[in-house]
Amino acid sequence: MAEELQATQAAQPTLAEQVQQQSVQIPEVAKPVSKFGQQKEVEIKRADGGVDKYLLQYPGIRKAMEIIDNSTMPNGQLARSIFADQLLEHVVVQPANLSLDDFDEREGINQLVDAADEFLGELWK
Repeated sequence: MAEELQATQAAQPTLAEQVQQQSVQIPEVAKPVSKFGQQKEVEIKRADGGVDKYLLQYPGIRKAMEIIDNSTMPNGQLARSIFADQLLEHVVVQPANLSLDDFDEREGINQLVDAADEFLGELWK
């Protein structure tokens, strides 16, 4: 009987052997595409018919949230001047180093802020 038990045990594969014998297919998961650094060029028309071009770049979700947080007043309203400063600093990359004060001599700050806000919203889904 002991010989019979040994023969039965020898014929049955162990759990580890069973797992090795099974070909487990792990489905490939599509790697998410990073949004960080994505860019978009926007054109703002001037009153004289000319066009100013700006390059926007996505700063990442953390910075995008910080822009909103830093621009929100205690009453929950957005402080547009702070929002514009933050967008010019962290989203508008060309021309570089623009500030809100530069738009005393440039046109289109409202259109640029709206375009940058829309750009962030497209990527922040």
